[in-house]
Amino acid sequence: MIRPLTYDRFYVHDELTALLRDWADSRPDLAALESVGRSWEGRDIWLVTLTSTATGPAAEKPAFFVEAGIHGTEWSSCFAALHLVHRLLTGYGTDERVTRLLDTRAVYVVPRLNPDGHEHAMAEGRFIRSSVRPHPSPEADPGLQLKDVDGDGRALFMRVRDAEGPWKAHPDEPRLLVPREPDETGGDYYRLFQEGDITGYRGDVVEVAEPVEGLDLGQNLPTDWEAAPLLPRNAGPYPGSEPETQAVLRAVTDRPNITGWVTCHTFGGLHLHPPMNADVRLPGPDQHVYDVVGAKAAELTGYDVMSFQDLKHDPAADFRGGQLGWYYHQLGLFAWITEFWSPQRAAGIESYHASRWLIDHPVEDDLKMIAWSDKELDGKGFVDWYPYEHPQLGPVELGGWDMINYWYNPPLDRIEAEVAPHTEWVVFQALASPRLEVRRATATEVAPGVHRVRLVLGNTGWLPTYVTRTALSREVAGELSARIDLPEGADLVTGDAVERLGQLEGRSGTLSSTTWWGHDPGTPDLTAVEWTVRAPAGTVARLTAAHPRAGTARTELRLG
Repeated sequence: MIRPLTYDRFYVHDELTALLRDWADSRPDLAALESVGRSWEGRDIWLVTLTSTATGPAAEKPAFFVEAGIHGTEWSSCFAALHLVHRLLTGYGTDERVTRLLDTRAVYVVPRLNPDGHEHAMAEGRFIRSSVRPHPSPEADPGLQLKDVDGDGRALFMRVRDAEGPWKAHPDEPRLLVPREPDETGGDYYRLFQEGDITGYRGDVVEVAEPVEGLDLGQNLPTDWEAAPLLPRNAGPYPGSEPETQAVLRAVTDRPNITGWVTCHTFGGLHLHPPMNADVRLPGPDQHVYDVVGAKAAELTGYDVMSFQDLKHDPAADFRGGQLGWYYHQLGLFAWITEFWSPQRAAGIESYHASRWLIDHPVEDDLKMIAWSDKELDGKGFVDWYPYEHPQLGPVELGGWDMINYWYNPPLDRIEAEVAPHTEWVVFQALASPRLEVRRATATEVAPGVHRVRLVLGNTGWLPTYVTRTALSREVAGELSARIDLPEGADLVTGDAVERLGQLEGRSGTLSSTTWWGHDPGTPDLTAVEWTVRAPAGTVARLTAAHPRAGTARTELRLG
């Protein structure tokens, strides 16, 4: 019996560990749990391998990789990974697609890459971007540091009355602060801060300090650091410097059968893909795959689909590195970032640009958001302002948006509905991976005791064996090989024991039967190899075909 997945709380690390162990113990034929490394504070980083061991080991099947929880406050992203694991374990044997997936492929899942950040953010109620290791300075800079100052489990906002403040109360909704007009004076005005303590306060200037936890593990990957015009401060001292990053780099590179990758984040209601910059164009076949898979994502989840370049509020900004840079541009895998949950859409704001909206939007949207909080969240999303005696600022009001619980994460009772369609999208992508199969194997006696062995191989998957044209051009995809093994008393007359056979196309290049331009209407998904063998009748020849990304296929022939 598979232990159910509940959505009544966000799991701390010990609870997550117990749940994963329970699942692996319940279905050892389908799931294996291992620690691929330890975090900076020593917590295990768990990886779940999902496949039917009855049909072969995971390493000999094409695979898909799902990672979640790289950022400290994106707790619901972990539920997306857990929902996938639970769906595959409970659906095997009854759901045709799930059964076919685990019989023919493998799925690797890291439910929480950054356990330290999650643990601290849950306990302290404040925003932590990613790792909790102090960087670049071991101590806090002077200024305002985020903190739950009144101990209610939430880090909200602080507003302070100030005759020269830049904010004023909205005339119809006094809880909402809006900018003063450029020529406006003589009203009641405010300054606005995020909730926190001020170190080194001098009684006048309030500087916002850089966070002590200045590392973003998503920027710590070994991508195009040299080409970056300005390396992000939060990237770390060098690529792969952090134990969490090292763990996932090893986990991925030790598994060359991975064909695709999704990282689960919040928020925005988005599916993001390369390119990241205006000067990059994807190869046509890769762009086609992104278009097809993106259309399926939109159909299933209702989220917007766009490139990272299109997401940027400043299209001219140059961005180098990050997760898409490593997984697509370096490894040549089809890579996606999913940003779960859109509070704007939940409030009825349908048409907006995810990043530009955060910089500027109509005040009517703010009013919709507060009304949504009042009606559907019982006022817990936008908290009414209440007085507090701040240790440095004196009388202030705390309130405003609870960003972690209602922006970075949906309400608990909405999480399952939010992540469930994403699981079906992962299943779709995993089933689209290349898959090597033996189409035919024959042995013909061409002379007494001499046999011609012929092996026909096919790629039955939608993607080509090399997966992306980027992988092909970077020569990181590996290639197809076929090997013949003979017992003593048998000799190979012609052919090499191991033959290199290059790549096989998939069905992703099949565009239209109305026109033949741009695709090959032949059999690019098939190849054949022959050997001549001298052996006594009854000799068994073992044939093995393998491609790092498309899996391994075996058969045996009895000669004569």
